[in-house]
Parts: sequence; C-alpha cells; structure tokens
Amino acid sequence: MAEYFPDLIPLPELPDRGPGAGILGRGTALLESIPTDLGPAGWRLADADDRAARSARAGWRRDLDDLEETLAGESATVKIGICGPLTLAAGVHLRHGEAVLDDPGALRDVGQSLADGLAAQQAELSRRMPAVDWVWQLDEPAAPAVLAGRVATQSGLHRYPAMAPHTATGLIGPVVNALRTAGAARAALHCCAPGLSWDLLERIDIDDLLVDRDALGHQDLDHCAEWLESVPRTGSAEPGEYRRLGLGLVPTSAPDRVISADQILDRLVEVSRRIGVDRRLVLSGCILTPACGLASWSQPSAARQCEQLARAAQLAEEALRD
Repeated sequence: MAEYFPDLIPLPELPDRGPGAGILGRGTALLESIPTDLGPAGWRLADADDRAARSARAGWRRDLDDLEETLAGESATVKIGICGPLTLAAGVHLRHGEAVLDDPGALRDVGQSLADGLAAQQAELSRRMPAVDWVWQLDEPAAPAVLAGRVATQSGLHRYPAMAPHTATGLIGPVVNALRTAGAARAALHCCAPGLSWDLLERIDIDDLLVDRDALGHQDLDHCAEWLESVPRTGSAEPGEYRRLGLGLVPTSAPDRVISADQILDRLVEVSRRIGVDRRLVLSGCILTPACGLASWSQPSAARQCEQLARAAQLAEEALRD
C-alpha cells in the first residue's frame, strides 16, 4: 500500500477472510472485557468468546505482526479503520436478540469497552512501532440512521428511538479521547451515508472527516467549507494545522468500475468550486479517497484504482490552478 499512499498508509482490511474480518467482527475483537460470539443473526454479546470471536482477535494480531515486519522499524504514518461505537451498537445484538441500542446500560458498557480496547491497542502499537504515527479512523456508516431513528428492531416491525445527540457524543467522544491519550497522532471519522450530523461532528472534535462526495447535499458542502477553515479545539494538530477532509471522489458501489485520474480530477475541480474555499486550502486540507472501501472489488481492479487515485493526488495542484 505504501507505493500508492506513501504519506498515509492504510492497514488493509480483507473481509473475505470470514465474519471476523468484517467491520463488526473487527470491532468486537477490540472490545475490552466483553466477550462476544457469532450467533445465527450475527455478532452478539456473550458469556464467553466462541471460536469466531477468538479467530477475529487472532486476525488482528496477525495483521499487526505483518505490518510490523513490513515496516521494519521505519518511520511512517499508518491509518487503521475500526467500527465506531454507533455502528457497533446498531449491528451487535444482546443475548435476547435485540441490538445493543435497545439497552442503555449495555450501550454504555460497549462504548466504554471499545474506548478501553482501542487505548490498549494504541499503547501496544506505540511500544512495538515507536517510529510510526498512528491515525485511527472510526467507521460510522450507520450513524445517520441511529441518530434519525431508522434502525429496525429484531422483528423489523418497529424502529429503535433516535439516539439523543448527548448520548452519541458520550459514546464517540471518550473513544477519541482515549486514543489521543494513548498516543494516537490523529482521530478521524468516516461516514459514507447521507445525513451527516454536523453538530455531532463539532461536539466530538475529531481531526479528520472522510465522506462520500455523492452523499453530500448543498448544506453539507457549506459545512465542508467551514470544516476546512477551522481547527480542532482540543485536537492533536500542531498550531496552524487545519482539519482535513477526505473527499470520496471514487464511487465504489459498482465493483471493478475503475475511473481514471483525469475523471477524479474533474470531480475534484467540481467539488472544490462548490465548496468555495481558497484552492490552497483544498490542496493542504483535502485527501483524495474512494467513497467507501473496495472490499467487493477484485484485487487487480482495486490496485488499478489506487494507482489512478495516487496519480490524481500528484496532479491536483495543476488541476486546481486558477
């Protein structure tokens, strides 16, 4: 991955390895002191880890061992994606079948467990690879549905109540704070679904936001401008370093549909004009990314798309020239 993204290397996620390698499996594998198992309806809280849960935890260990061997002590900036607490609460079930969203006590416990688990993981990474700067990305595709009360109950006949903003802040905020306290360089949030809550984003004070360009409405673009022009209140950024915005310029819903660097640049120019901030701020504060993951793509197509994305990033300054 370093050949495509030398400045920010993403730890690869390979969900075809089984349920423990998917977004929920990877998330539950980092919970501290909360066992899980894989039931008929998916991941759920349990009295003890089952084979699937143990496999998920072992997968993390193998991936990080491989990363340590690949980096071989060299300095780098590495991004790790992990399921955020709202999406985890919507996708993981209680023992009786309803989502964790249904139980305020379980919701608090899972949120705290995730914060503790990620802090422990970050502390271990800092010991093992001290030359690496770590960027943690909380993946929250279900956040808009959770906040709007659109998550279906087990029967499918009802919806869980909309989560109050202060509850959401109380789940994501401690995770971000725990990561920073443990040594993370930056904390990011990724949401590829429409309906972002910009008020929530301000409350949790993350460093970077990654979005799907095609999911943004007119008001979202205005908020993107404000985002680029502001700095985190309590973040880890150095003085004068602005927040970053990951623009998901490569559609990912149609597998293996590779778009060229020129097409990516055309989309960058279009969104830059609509955001309406100084082009220098776009160049310094925007990251060119796929809209979402490339899990459903073939390896050759994913590699070609990464090549085109890296090429577009190299040519961005020329494309945005006045």
